[in-house]
Amino acid sequence: MELTEAGLKPPNLMPEDFQTMGLESFAEPLNGALPTEVCWTEEALQQREMMEFKACEDCEKVEEGMRVKDERETAALIGGWDAERRLLHHVEAAFYCRLRRNVSVERRSLQELQIYYSPEKEGSFHRGLGLNFTSGQYTAPITGFYTFTARLQIANGEHQMRGQQRPRDCLRVLICIQSLCQSNASLETMTGLESNSEIFTVTVSGVLYLQAGQYASVFVDNASGSSLIIRCSSDFSGILLGV
Repeated sequence: MELTEAGLKPPNLMPEDFQTMGLESFAEPLNGALPTEVCWTEEALQQREMMEFKACEDCEKVEEGMRVKDERETAALIGGWDAERRLLHHVEAAFYCRLRRNVSVERRSLQELQIYYSPEKEGSFHRGLGLNFTSGQYTAPITGFYTFTARLQIANGEHQMRGQQRPRDCLRVLICIQSLCQSNASLETMTGLESNSEIFTVTVSGVLYLQAGQYASVFVDNASGSSLIIRCSSDFSGILLGV
């Protein structure tokens, strides 16, 4: 802009610029063409400054509203994370173990599985006390609800095809409290042995309520006419759910 005796001379303007500032008279064509130069009076400049100031105030209000909205959305997101985290709880006791060697279970016999180890593999876990790897018994550190799972891979110990088994031959896998599978509550699954598969998997899983000091362990009841082999890839696991 240039300063003249009449005021400041701005660059070329469009008609709508004059109308916005309340200077419609300057927007009328002169001899069929728009004026290329115009001088603003002090009053016109004051009006323009007031309009620009008002527009700036509106911008600040919009920006403030957006900022408040962002803050509320962020707070709600963080609050959701906190609520989800409060639903989670620290697991006090848990274990996962595998049989160290193959175990032979004679025909018509009930046998407790023993001699486990904790594999050093990704995903394995062992938290808290209570697991006796030698006896295969897990003693509850506190009174509460425990979920147990035993997954056994089984093969015929006498190289006899399962198809040669009698229809009444069966196998039971149990997780018992204090080794008292009949008098105490226990987890149990049963399978027949008339299939032709030489190796098969039996899984038992569920929840037991243990008093502090009580133990749980895995039993195999071989009600068939031939011995069975529990392979070393079989595993036993448990987690304290709550009290």
